Amino acid sequence: MVYSSMKQLILIALTLLLRLEAHAQAETDIQATTAEGKQVLLKSDHTWDFVQAEEGDPSKSVVLSVISVYEMERACRLDLRLQNNFGFRIRSLVPRFAIYNKEGILFDAVSKSFSSIKPTLAQYAHIQFTGIGCHEVSHIQVVDASHCVMGEIDAFNEEDGQCLGHIYVEASQLINISK
Repeated sequence: MVYSSMKQLILIALTLLLRLEAHAQAETDIQATTAEGKQVLLKSDHTWDFVQAEEGDPSKSVVLSVISVYEMERACRLDLRLQNNFGFRIRSLVPRFAIYNKEGILFDAVSKSFSSIKPTLAQYAHIQFTGIGCHEVSHIQVVDASHCVMGEIDAFNEEDGQCLGHIYVEASQLINISK
């Protein structure tokens, strides 16, 4: 009888230890970014998975597209189109673009303001990164979108990341851009 009780105690202790170890391992997963700008989840069990960025439905989002790329002397210029596929006017939207060099190091970040875009219409603009040629760029990421006023969303009621969540970044053959 004592042997049976001792055996049960050991089994309970081992079960608790295994649960604690599994919990500790789950907390050590690390999210990283590759040199190409893809998000990867490095798991504690020595495996990995690509993290799929949540993209909205382009027909119900603000679609950001790269129209052209210009290689300049020590600069890279992108022409952009922001298409309003909402059923309401975009009064203001300021996406922030981070540019990474071939080593995967953040080189610069710039913001671009778009304003007063009526439903179904688009607005064109350009951004320029000085000090780096387009051929030296690994990837560009849309990392933020602040100061947005769209429909019922404004500076007073916007939740963190809500404006960025409404942007659909269209894949480009011209340059590696993502959200």
